[in-house]
Amino acid sequence: MYNEKMLEKNISQEPAIKLFEKLGYTYISPEECVQQRKGLYGCVLQDILKEQLKKINSYDYNGKTNKFSNFNIDKAISDLDVPIQEGLLVASERVYNIITMGRSYEEEVDGRKVSFDLKYIDWNPETFLTNNVFHVTQEFSVDSDTKENRARVDIVLFINGIPLVAIECKSADKSVDQAVEQNIRNQTELYIPQLFKYTSLVIASNKNEVKYGTTRTSKKFYSVWNYEKDEKDLIENKVKTLELERIPTYQDKIFTAMLMPERLLEITRYFILFDAHVKKVCRYQQFYGVKNVIKTITQFNKEGNRNSGIIWHTQGSGKSLTMVMIANYILSNINPGKSKVIIVTDRKELDKQITRTFSNTKIKPTRAVSGRNLIDIINEKKADIVTTIINKFNIAEKAKTRNDSKDIFVLVDESHRSNYGELATKMRRVFPNACFVGFTGTPLMKNDKTAVKFGGNYIHTYTIKDGVEDKVIAPLIYEGRFVEQKV
Repeated sequence: MYNEKMLEKNISQEPAIKLFEKLGYTYISPEECVQQRKGLYGCVLQDILKEQLKKINSYDYNGKTNKFSNFNIDKAISDLDVPIQEGLLVASERVYNIITMGRSYEEEVDGRKVSFDLKYIDWNPETFLTNNVFHVTQEFSVDSDTKENRARVDIVLFINGIPLVAIECKSADKSVDQAVEQNIRNQTELYIPQLFKYTSLVIASNKNEVKYGTTRTSKKFYSVWNYEKDEKDLIENKVKTLELERIPTYQDKIFTAMLMPERLLEITRYFILFDAHVKKVCRYQQFYGVKNVIKTITQFNKEGNRNSGIIWHTQGSGKSLTMVMIANYILSNINPGKSKVIIVTDRKELDKQITRTFSNTKIKPTRAVSGRNLIDIINEKKADIVTTIINKFNIAEKAKTRNDSKDIFVLVDESHRSNYGELATKMRRVFPNACFVGFTGTPLMKNDKTAVKFGGNYIHTYTIKDGVEDKVIAPLIYEGRFVEQKV
């Protein structure tokens, strides 16, 4: 057992620590962590968090910039420690909302009590590397409620003192599935669930294999991360420049691709969601698909409109949740308050399904229940997200309904079926300057008319072959037969 532990520490754990230090994480010893945590039960590095809350937060009132009171800073730290009596996932959702959206606290200024927003992490892409602090530790011991099942996590990564990543390492001759099972065990009531209410990523690793999930991910849904060809050279060159003084391993490359500070912030902010109270993290094709969509739609064509394109992700790759992630990113980052997202399907059942998916993730869409209702929604310009079937544009176009905004983003599901005829033309007349992104799970030919309708641009592809290689869909097996016939 001792030799096995030494193997995993020397071959996986210690090299990972060195890598994280090279990536910009500051090492903090297990002993200092205990002091920061005020014992072995709590999991937040309180002194670091307190210092960061003071640094990144202020409020303006009557032309003056003020800092939050020590009382409210201490209360913000206390409020983050959400109790888990109602269940780990309930607590995790509340913690996630606090971390990503912040909280309001009442301050007394000029004899008045006024509420101001306080943030836990600076999400601004221009300042998040300078305004946030990143730490890594190892052998992170945590007490259970009974103290009989104290558990020790091999590596923990923190942003502003908040533990966002838990990593279990194994030696190269051990399957990462053992580490997956250990992660799952540690989240049960008998062990240390209080750590996992904070985590964005829960990772199992040896030097040759890495699997990841999030809080309460079951074993069958742990995924692999593959950096794609557009990023392959970038990641591998970055690993080389880190000067690790050893041959980089698969673990080094995947940890760099997933956990360099700017990537961890991005995944936490935009690629974690709760689907009917089940916490989910993106698979790699969703991450790169969303990133490619954003890159595409923030560029403009010669007519001055945003570029459009096709997302071709095979069945079972999570297209509906990809659409949720895209909508969330658009509304948060592209002209917030002005942008509108229209989700278009071609059947009532699909319309209900996509509306339900969005609603389950706490993004409440407005569903057009009739053509007249769609006209009202478009004219009122109040709804940020609208779901509708394409048939409703028939009435809208006849009524001369039109919105010329270039900040309308139309996401068309099953676009290979619904974008050739009159209804598709009418939809484009209603939104003449909109950005159209088509989604399909059906293989398309190179010059397919679906792609032509969306500008001939494939934004991202994830094929059946990719899904089979990732072991997320079963392979198609068939046998050719010759049947003798007489005519």
